[in-house]
Amino acid sequence: MKNKKNIWTLVASLVMVLPFFLGFAGLQEAFADEKDTQTVTLHKLQFATIPSDQQNTGDDDMKYSSNDPLAGAIFTAYDMTSVYWEKYDSTKGDDKTKTGAAQEAVMALKDNTSDLGEGLIFPTTGENGKSTRELPKKSLVGEKKRNAIYLIKETKAPAGVVSESSVPFILGLPVYNDENYTGSNGQPNEEKDVVHVYPKNVVKPIDLSFIKYGVDETGKSKVLANAEFVLKDATPKAPGVGNYYVEGDTEVIGDTTEPIFTGKTIGDATKILSDENGKVSLEGLLLPEGTYEFYEVDSDVSTSKEQEPESEEIFHYGKNPMVTAKVDSKMNVTYTYYDIDGKTIDKSDTAEAYNYKVPAPTKEAGDHDVNVGQVIPFTIEQLIPKDIADYTQFDLVDTYDKGQLKLEDTVDQIKAAIKTAGFGSAFQYVESVDGKITIHFDPAKLKSFIGQTLSFEINMSVKAGVTLGDKIDNNITLDNNFHDESDKDSVITWGKSFIKEDADSADALEGAEFIIKKGKEYLIQAKDGTVSWTIDQDKNKATKFTSDDDGTFSLKGLAQTDEAGELIDYELVETKAPEGYVLPNKSLTFNADNGVEKLHVPNKHKGSLPSTGGTGIIAFVAIGVVAVAGAVLYFTKGRRQIEG
Repeated sequence: MKNKKNIWTLVASLVMVLPFFLGFAGLQEAFADEKDTQTVTLHKLQFATIPSDQQNTGDDDMKYSSNDPLAGAIFTAYDMTSVYWEKYDSTKGDDKTKTGAAQEAVMALKDNTSDLGEGLIFPTTGENGKSTRELPKKSLVGEKKRNAIYLIKETKAPAGVVSESSVPFILGLPVYNDENYTGSNGQPNEEKDVVHVYPKNVVKPIDLSFIKYGVDETGKSKVLANAEFVLKDATPKAPGVGNYYVEGDTEVIGDTTEPIFTGKTIGDATKILSDENGKVSLEGLLLPEGTYEFYEVDSDVSTSKEQEPESEEIFHYGKNPMVTAKVDSKMNVTYTYYDIDGKTIDKSDTAEAYNYKVPAPTKEAGDHDVNVGQVIPFTIEQLIPKDIADYTQFDLVDTYDKGQLKLEDTVDQIKAAIKTAGFGSAFQYVESVDGKITIHFDPAKLKSFIGQTLSFEINMSVKAGVTLGDKIDNNITLDNNFHDESDKDSVITWGKSFIKEDADSADALEGAEFIIKKGKEYLIQAKDGTVSWTIDQDKNKATKFTSDDDGTFSLKGLAQTDEAGELIDYELVETKAPEGYVLPNKSLTFNADNGVEKLHVPNKHKGSLPSTGGTGIIAFVAIGVVAVAGAVLYFTKGRRQIEG
């Protein structure tokens, strides 16, 4: 009886517990269907200006006046559950107060997410602007699991995005539909199938531009067309990754493409030319925040290399990059460039770039029509260019024909002339070798002389034996690393050739002696051909010129004109006539020339006169009369004898 009672007790217990087990099994099945994660879809939208705030509903139903999708953005979700709930739990007040304090605690860390781990990264937004991933709904706080709280940030913005317009936001999971929900994203009071969030960005295309100028030798500038540039992204890249802008090139990023800098070398880059107004521009660029550099490359109008002589009209450049454009997070541009004087300028509205010509030196002889041996000061002038900082070499080279010109100055005298001119601090040294004087300057020390002109003299003279009437050049060259510029000046000397001859027969006469007179001075010509003059009371010091056996003689090394450019009248004074000839009582005026045509100098032969005094010729006449009379008498007497 007792056993039967126990059995019924067990059966009754089983009947009572069975519903519990059945319910537990159903609960297990229900929990098995519930996910640990919730699907989150971000809809990235781009605007010209951020619209007014609209509350996200979590549904795919956000509408804006302009809601173009934005591809290429990457978002990261940082787990802030502990920060949120610890602040929530420690804050006194109602739920609204506690929630506000917890959200502030999370947002206070929005700029320090590097300390919060790697985070959960969303895929890059595609062409439709969407990016979807699963996020855990719960996170451990201490020993308890609490609803997950995420700080979601845009960790990579597409090009052209004003990064400040991408505001980090807090997302708490799980997200439920409210009790009155009538949409298609789940049921009322149930978790949403997908949580839709609509982060926004302002996209601002950028125009990069500046004006290109060419500066001539005098320092005046004008716009320069057809100069060539390339654009470089100065952000460090991995080895083998391009930095140079190539027009039309794009790179796939996620499901979309973005214009990027794909050129690996300057040669790969798109060339950007200055237009007829000198403007260099790229318009409508979508650029990430960063630094971008315009580099000039060699073109038909500008070069950085040492130029050939036929390229003297080409400008040069020395600085690169010419213009730097810094794009900030608001897509504002600040330019850094060098002004016409080489000073660094920072501006937000405009930029300029300057190319230069090498200023040519000048050389001017103190006298151009000279005597042999006359000391001639050659004045050399050199303007110090505005871009002297770009020069690596700055030497003045004076080249002369040592067979025709003699350097009258020593190296020390030339050095002293440079110092006297005020440029001693930039002077290095002087070399004088084999008809070439090289004066070396330190370009770095010439910076303090920008716009000033160096002026000094080097003294030379013309040697004897030069060809009369031919120009004797003296050259000056600015030897530099861009384009050698030169100038020259010439001197010239003259003379005269003569032929002494009989005034009647034009026969050459030897042995006539002459001196040369100019005003009240007389010519002295040294053995080396050097010409000097002595006053008339010292005329005995004058050089005597003697006609040769062919009647010729000549003088060399005379100036043809005076300082006013008027012909100089010289006088040929004969001091001794050839034997048997009359000494002229007047000098012969002449002008110096190239000595090719001889000036005829005639002399008259002396006549003969009878002797006077003594018997003279009377005796001879008397003898002649007697002889004639005797002959007449003889012949008369003889004829009579014959006839008789």
